[in-house]
Amino acid sequence: MTTVPIDPESDAFGVNADGHSLQFWEPRRALTLDAARRHTVVVLYIRRVLMVMAGALLLILLAYFIKAPTTIIPTDNPDEAVKMVNPVYSGRTTDDLPYRITADSAVRLLRSPDNMKLENPVLNFMRNEGAGQSVVLALGGEYNAQSEILELQRDVNLKTDDGYMCKTGHARILIKDKRIEGDEAISCTGNFGQAGGNAYEINEGYSEFVFKNGMTARLIPEQSGNFLMAPETSQDGGKAVDVSAPSKLSFGGDAPINVKADLAVYKGPKTVLTGNVFLRQETSDIYADQMNMFREELRPTRNGDEARIIKYGNINKIVAVGNFKYVTPESSVTGKKGVYERDKNIITVTGNVKYIQANGSSAYGEILTYDLTTNKVTFGGNCSGTTCGRNGGVNITVKGKKKG
Repeated sequence: MTTVPIDPESDAFGVNADGHSLQFWEPRRALTLDAARRHTVVVLYIRRVLMVMAGALLLILLAYFIKAPTTIIPTDNPDEAVKMVNPVYSGRTTDDLPYRITADSAVRLLRSPDNMKLENPVLNFMRNEGAGQSVVLALGGEYNAQSEILELQRDVNLKTDDGYMCKTGHARILIKDKRIEGDEAISCTGNFGQAGGNAYEINEGYSEFVFKNGMTARLIPEQSGNFLMAPETSQDGGKAVDVSAPSKLSFGGDAPINVKADLAVYKGPKTVLTGNVFLRQETSDIYADQMNMFREELRPTRNGDEARIIKYGNINKIVAVGNFKYVTPESSVTGKKGVYERDKNIITVTGNVKYIQANGSSAYGEILTYDLTTNKVTFGGNCSGTTCGRNGGVNITVKGKKKG
């Protein structure tokens, strides 16, 4: 039995001074505390459930983002103003010839509104009035509509109506002025054979080819009916030559001629080689500081407009100036200047000429004529040396046989 203490301020019936019975408060406090405890348990349970649900939801969202495909939200390029598909640009050169530029796409930039970046650009143009279409194409480029300059990069290919085909990595085309320049290596086939340089220019209405910073070439006489043919130009005068009868390009044979020089300028029938010039045909070599090569003019014997079209064929004359040297296994000739004439098949050397045979015999003079057909060497004027004969003739040894 529980004894409930009696408030000293209450009377015998447990009523305090305020007139309230104290015995009803104790059970009420106990009942409230029990309810609070039950409430706490419920709250804890709900919190745990919510935490579990939140964790499950988090795992579900995480799995969704992991499995869901990544969505790339496109952003605007602040430098891009307009993008066009299959654009076409056209205009005219200074001599009023039309040109046309097409591409797969073009992008005009805000920072330079006159420039268009092109994908797979193609330029069609005409070299001169009445000529066929020539074309330049590349993988990429940029066109300036104000200056009419087309910059091409990556796999640039040029094909002209007169048979030139060139490949390079860069071309800067001044369309209005009909000029092309590039600072990367180029390789071409055309009427001059096969040629290339570490840089290049194509000037004067695409008629002059310049190979710079070291050039090489290979001329193949037996293909004179193909890429040794030069560009066609309209001309009223000149002697008609049958194209079907190619002439020899040789220093005594029809083998290919390999060429090296620092610089080569080709235009029409004339090619100028400058700096450390070297030519080789089989075992015959020519050295000089500068060399001018001239090709014969060929004209078809057909009637009509084609009869007025001139073509340039094989080399018929070479003029080498400065430290000239002609070397074969049998002999060598040096002088200030050397001239090769194909129709006569002779080499004429002038200026402090020195002729040396493989057996050590030598001769000196001011003018020497070397007949490549008869292998006969003749000095004009005074001849001094161990091989000098009568009338300026020189006894020479060719492949073990003596000739006079």
